[in-house]
Amino acid sequence: MGERKRGRGVAIKAALAGLVTLGVAGAFVAPTAFGASANGSTPAASSSTGASAGASAGVGAAATPGAPGSGSMSVAPRVAAVASTTWNSAAAAQFWTPARIAAALPDEAVAAKVSGSGVHAAATTTTTSHAVTSTPNVVAPATIAHSYHFGGTPETGIIVYRSSNLTTHYCTASVVNSAGHNMIVMAAHCNPGSWMAYVPEYQHGAVTQPYGIWAVTKVFKDAHYSSGESDASDYDYAFAQVAPNSLGQLIQNVTGGYHLAYTSSYYLYVTALGYPAISSDPADEAIRCSPNYRTGKLAGYRQMVLYCTGFYGGTSGGPWITYFNGTTGNLIGLTGGYEEGGPNSWISYSPIFDSRIFSLFAYAQTH
Repeated sequence: MGERKRGRGVAIKAALAGLVTLGVAGAFVAPTAFGASANGSTPAASSSTGASAGASAGVGAAATPGAPGSGSMSVAPRVAAVASTTWNSAAAAQFWTPARIAAALPDEAVAAKVSGSGVHAAATTTTTSHAVTSTPNVVAPATIAHSYHFGGTPETGIIVYRSSNLTTHYCTASVVNSAGHNMIVMAAHCNPGSWMAYVPEYQHGAVTQPYGIWAVTKVFKDAHYSSGESDASDYDYAFAQVAPNSLGQLIQNVTGGYHLAYTSSYYLYVTALGYPAISSDPADEAIRCSPNYRTGKLAGYRQMVLYCTGFYGGTSGGPWITYFNGTTGNLIGLTGGYEEGGPNSWISYSPIFDSRIFSLFAYAQTH
């Protein structure tokens, strides 16, 4: 459920050094200290403690994102995948059986499973009162936010596909409100393959998924995007068109959608959602990190950083939402970007949503 890389030692050491220098408690400030409301809105006022904490923890101190893009596409977006004319939601439901969906893994999880080594093979997961606590090679500081399992929300689910070597993979994706009522958003590094489908509010082992299984027919990426550690990872987002279901209904009309919104600041209180890989989190259930701690800026990139446990491979593409009311809200980011979303399961990144993503969104709706 995502092509997210983990275990990058340099990034972990930089983050830990900042936390140790400040004292872990000083690195994060509760929303009430900034006058933020519980729905994840932008803080009404800043705090010198919070600002210095973000800078020391390896994130920049700028209060707002830099100048947005021009709003035009200097290079035409890539149409990353197009389904055959026979691929529809009925075919998707027939192909993607519960067993086949459950077997879908991130690429790095497949490698760990085969070799018996790697981050996923070494990681363990414990659950206390439904809290997901990651224990990779570098243990997360005890005072940072912890994600929790929950039943999921109709607007967010998983996108599943089969690669050229016939292995199955998945990422997290979400429905966004669009003119055609047929769009989802995901991370660009979740490389699309064949038999691509979207499963809203995915439930492990369900014979019938709550909102069905929907065929994905076309994926759009910004041509500037490339994975890895360059600033081209600032473009790690993609949109996909979803075919109507067997009743002729459109995905947004069935599940609802998030409102795609500009990222107003690097420092926001967000609710982050995702579906961790079953190889790392055996519950195979959606996780939620509530807005108890605000995001920061990833130095050198147009990206936010969030410290919250449980975001293993599979959570790539998961939404970062403000004003989340339990079902919908403003989508201002997603798990992705530098190092395909973060160096481990408790440090996550998101590209900034500026006019560049809106240009891609407009293109995807009309092509």
